Amino acid sequence: MKGQIISVTMEIALEGSANFAGGLGVLEADKFYGAARLGLPYTVITPFYPNGYVDWDYGVRGKLVEVRHRHSLSFLSKLKYLRSIEVRKKDGGLLAEVDIYEFSYGSARVLLYRIKRPLTVARLFRYLYRHHHDECTYYITAAAVASEIIKKVLAGEGISVIDVQEAHLALVPYLLPNGVRTRFITHTPGPWGHPKLCKDAEEILGISLPNVKTMTEAAMEIAEKVFTVSKKHFEVTKMFFPKYIEKMSYITNAIDLDRWQRIKKDPGSSEELRKIHEEFKQELSSIIRALSGKPIGDRLIVSWVRRIVKYKRPYFIEWLVEENGDLKDMIFIVTSGKPHPNDEWGKEMATTFSRYSRALPNFFYYPSYGTEFAYYALSSSDLLLFTPFSCWEASGTSMMKAGANGVPTLSSRDGASLELIVDGVNGWFFGKELTEFIDIESEEARRIDEEDYRDFVKKLEYIIDLYERDKTKYYEIAYNAYKTFTPVVDITRLLKQYYSEFFPSKPDSEQTK
Repeated sequence: MKGQIISVTMEIALEGSANFAGGLGVLEADKFYGAARLGLPYTVITPFYPNGYVDWDYGVRGKLVEVRHRHSLSFLSKLKYLRSIEVRKKDGGLLAEVDIYEFSYGSARVLLYRIKRPLTVARLFRYLYRHHHDECTYYITAAAVASEIIKKVLAGEGISVIDVQEAHLALVPYLLPNGVRTRFITHTPGPWGHPKLCKDAEEILGISLPNVKTMTEAAMEIAEKVFTVSKKHFEVTKMFFPKYIEKMSYITNAIDLDRWQRIKKDPGSSEELRKIHEEFKQELSSIIRALSGKPIGDRLIVSWVRRIVKYKRPYFIEWLVEENGDLKDMIFIVTSGKPHPNDEWGKEMATTFSRYSRALPNFFYYPSYGTEFAYYALSSSDLLLFTPFSCWEASGTSMMKAGANGVPTLSSRDGASLELIVDGVNGWFFGKELTEFIDIESEEARRIDEEDYRDFVKKLEYIIDLYERDKTKYYEIAYNAYKTFTPVVDITRLLKQYYSEFFPSKPDSEQTK
């Protein structure tokens, strides 16, 4: 009899919750809901953050103001209290006392733990990713609590495999009994996602860690397998961690079509797709007009909706507004995204978007970005902009959500776009694909940015002209996006690749190097 599939993660974007910061949390939720519909015995273990991540709103004169990121009452009402447990240090002292709650959906469940004491530790888990003054206590506590839940709460249920999501939880396998299968999934190509090894864990938890520098390497050292989340990400990760190449393979990210795809049945033609899309576009137009008073009319809706962080290059939108007035005036620009509260650069960029939203008749910025706004923006825009600096994006799923709804993407050559987009057929590319990792703060990066931006503008001019001149051709490309993306980005494909032993028929072969 097959046992539980367990995924340990620091965030998950369950419907109505504020327990996520961005793409990782949304991906983990899509896997959870998809696994439930397939009848998989799937258990997610994650912290519960009472104050969520962060939310933003407009203050006086349009200034960006931090507000509470709230869980919906509907979500909270579905949390079933299970029990409390204490997690002890090696010397017997209290590391954490936690309450455990269960969120169930079909055959799947999420075990969320809320840390009650010590208060110094509870404060680290009050908000998601607000732990920078004491990262190691955050990582050590999260790993210790997750492993105790596995050993105490799930005892006797049997375990098929434990998947460790990202380096924050690298210590989990070191706290489990021998013989438990653990795999490591890294979601970050750049150096920011590989925190230094928390050696204090050896004394606090009584474990022995390898002689490595980062938490990522510690996870790779002990894991049975290491997965990256796109082919491009695989190539970049090999450059950073060549010691573990023999363990590495990639499974490209996917989305829960039930959750994100609004066109449930193939329209049968580009003309029928156009009719459906125009209805969706009217919905987005209504949302924007009600919130801002701005009419969109027949203009091409171009969206940049992502977490606001430098490597995703939101400044391409700033340059477009400041340097290409005529081009900018031909479209309606929709932006949304949250900067981390400690990211001064990101907050300044969000403030710039806020200023444009107040000053320009064809620019809209929605500061409280989440799954609800993404649902409408990604399915109802005419064009999605996906602009990360090459080699810096692990996968990206926004272009998947757009493409599965017949919205083409203008993309840089990075992440999963390279596997999904055929230039001029179901979307467009701009810029060069890099094969080496480059520091985005360097002079070389600035030169590449300028070259990429010139090509970005050139391609955008072409797309706008095509939309104005030949909508039939434009919607042929949109329909191609719908047809080609839908079968590939389905979360069922991903789950069959990760958990092939649970499916009687042979799944799509696991992609390897």
